Amino acid sequence: MNESAPQAVAQPTLEMATGAVCRLLLIRHGRSADVVPGSPESADPPLHQDGVQQAEAVGVRLSQATLHAVYSSQLLRAHHTAIAIAQHHSLGVGVNVDLEEVKLGDWGNGEFRRRAAISDPEFMAWSTRGTWDGIPGSEGDAVFRTRVTNAIDSIVQQHIGQTIAIVAHGGVINAYIANMMGSARTMWFNIENTSITIIKIGATSSSIQTINDCQHLYDQVSL
Repeated sequence: MNESAPQAVAQPTLEMATGAVCRLLLIRHGRSADVVPGSPESADPPLHQDGVQQAEAVGVRLSQATLHAVYSSQLLRAHHTAIAIAQHHSLGVGVNVDLEEVKLGDWGNGEFRRRAAISDPEFMAWSTRGTWDGIPGSEGDAVFRTRVTNAIDSIVQQHIGQTIAIVAHGGVINAYIANMMGSARTMWFNIENTSITIIKIGATSSSIQTINDCQHLYDQVSL
């Protein structure tokens, strides 16, 4: 046998990836209830009935997955979605207030929705920037990114070698991925309700496996 003969080498695949990582499932909450801007409910709307069904669907979708922990923000729409997932695994939901959606200042309590619905000129001008700066009284883009990234990274470090789900908000998921990729734009894609974004996070490197997977709601390929 010629030991110096060239040896065939397999192409690396996702399944072949090695090293201690946390497999993170970032999940947006189900659709939130319609609100009257400025009403008490507008500060923290619960799930819409459609959102309840979406939460049940993602819970069933993940019921056969291995999950070691489930976390969410304290806001009702995220927490109730997380419960719908965690109950299939006999897990509680860890609440972390730093997973909360961006604090919108003067555009909070439904005002952001109102401006978007009527294509308000100030809203339309702001939306082209791709960051959370420029909204009066808001926490601002850099503060939001830092808050979200620190919160998620802190949770991840507790679960190296495990798979976890974090149920949060569209802005939160955008901010974390944008920071991870070094993007100047924080809001750079739309996140579907209860969609699943999977990231493998290790000590020296991280990789995005999927973004916006919502096969439990509809077939994205055949649309």
